[in-house]
Amino acid sequence: MGTLAANSKKTASVTLNSKDSTKIKDDLTKWICTSIRPFNMVEDPAPTTPTTKEKKSKTIIQSSSDDTSSEDEIKTPSPLKYIESNTSLSELTSKASELLGIITTSKQLVKYVKLTGLNKSIQDAGGLVLKQSTIVRWLSLSNLLESIDLSYEHLRLVLSKSTNNKQTFKLNKINVDGLKDLICLLSVFKDVCILVQTGTRPSLHMAYIAMNKLKRHLSGTDVDENGESITIDDRHEGTEFFRRRLLQLLRTMFTFDEKHLSAAVLHPLYRRLTFASAYSKTIAHSYIRQQIDEILGLNSQEQMTLPEPSKKKHKSMEDQFADPDEVGGIDGIDMVLATTVKNDELDKYLRMNIEDIYKQPNPLPFWKYHQHKFPCLSLLARRLFSIPVTSAAVERSFSAAGLAVTERRSSLDPDTVNDILFVRSIQNLLERNPDFFS
Repeated sequence: MGTLAANSKKTASVTLNSKDSTKIKDDLTKWICTSIRPFNMVEDPAPTTPTTKEKKSKTIIQSSSDDTSSEDEIKTPSPLKYIESNTSLSELTSKASELLGIITTSKQLVKYVKLTGLNKSIQDAGGLVLKQSTIVRWLSLSNLLESIDLSYEHLRLVLSKSTNNKQTFKLNKINVDGLKDLICLLSVFKDVCILVQTGTRPSLHMAYIAMNKLKRHLSGTDVDENGESITIDDRHEGTEFFRRRLLQLLRTMFTFDEKHLSAAVLHPLYRRLTFASAYSKTIAHSYIRQQIDEILGLNSQEQMTLPEPSKKKHKSMEDQFADPDEVGGIDGIDMVLATTVKNDELDKYLRMNIEDIYKQPNPLPFWKYHQHKFPCLSLLARRLFSIPVTSAAVERSFSAAGLAVTERRSSLDPDTVNDILFVRSIQNLLERNPDFFS
């Protein structure tokens, strides 16, 4: 009985009742969701540092889940690993707080300029119109900061003639180095959004490009216009905190889907996934082979060898993550392919040399030309590349529908609305390419 009592007492010391367990799980969920939501550098109070009791509970939960996970499993980084996710505004360093002050002051200046009608005076002085930002369009913050940077001296001149010395004082408080760092930090997000949300070409593979571009930039490295690797030197000491914070959010909030990776493999420019992990390559290859089996089965056609492409420098964002030029035939194939036993369509596609004419942003011409050589892969490519990488096009369609279905036309038949949107899209297409149907 003494032994049983001792064991019972020992078990009770590490076992939580239902109420406490539920409370800890709720608090943990709230904390994680608060930590990984989109980060507003000005108005986000940031999650507070958890108590000692919560830390112990979270440690127990995490350690139990890690013991049962597979070594080959992709583990999403936990926000607990990063000090940036546990830092509140009151705990920021003075330099990081100064950057937040730059954003706040910039917003106040732009608001004052708009209310007093000084934008016209700034334009007359040779500057640009200052742009406001809205919380629902967080990229507009980048436009606001850029407009102040480009019109900084013109704004100073205009404010010096004003009777409101308070605004001149605010402008003098802005650290120019910190302003330029913020613009540099946000510019890559703006460039990525423009890349994935505009154009009519396939875009699913762009998730591979965008994520690698953002991770590289937030890690402090980038590529110049000539394709040379460069190191980003922050001018302001507080920039590093927000660079790490954004990188942590990016890794926590986004993971590649097998369709993202497969679309990149089926793009002639990125088929070897040079900037992906071996596990990601395996996931993509397995998914493609599974789809091939479901479509028609494996194909045993002869491999076509095309002339070796000439080398060229990578310049655009899309070119930065393209595979290196093929110089050794099958010797340059990743080691993942060396273990492939089945000589299927995917294997032949990955081993073939591709002419420069098909190494372009739009992969569909390649698959149209090679549809008889790779019937399964070409069908899968058409399926994957019909999926947009973002919902921007869908949202634009809803906006267009809102313009068509007005208060006076609220009884339109759904088929009629669909026809109106179709005609509108064709009209936009013909405006961009008048010879599309010829």
